[in-house]
Amino acid sequence: MPTKKCPPPKNTTARYKICKLLVLKKTIMKKVLALLTIALCVGTAAMAQGGPQMTPEERKAQMIERLKPLNLTAVQQDSVLVIAADARSKMPSRDGGLDREAMMAKMKEVNDARNARLEKALGADLSKKVIEAISQRPGGGGRPGGGK
Repeated sequence: MPTKKCPPPKNTTARYKICKLLVLKKTIMKKVLALLTIALCVGTAAMAQGGPQMTPEERKAQMIERLKPLNLTAVQQDSVLVIAADARSKMPSRDGGLDREAMMAKMKEVNDARNARLEKALGADLSKKVIEAISQRPGGGGRPGGGK
């Protein structure tokens, strides 16, 4: 695409000055557009990395909030918190070198062990309610895409 060239200056005419300003404006706009594109790419990449992780204290507070409607005793609540924290520590990390299927199998194994411990500590009826409360995602939503 050929660039528009300004006519040669003749005593710095107004036409020449306007033409130079327009060329300068286009150059600046291209640079701004390039910077915005870069910022958008960097922002998108940062969002793809996942949000900030909760601290153990924040996780504990969130778990206590989820368990409040169940009216657990202090001992039951402490048992649930300990069992959940233990299960969380055994969960595979995303960068643990496992492929998706192996990681899902390990997570299922850990969750099944956690559920068995909860059932042993709380009984079948109450443990089902606790497992349901623990499994809730933040915001009350399920898995995206229908939860296959």
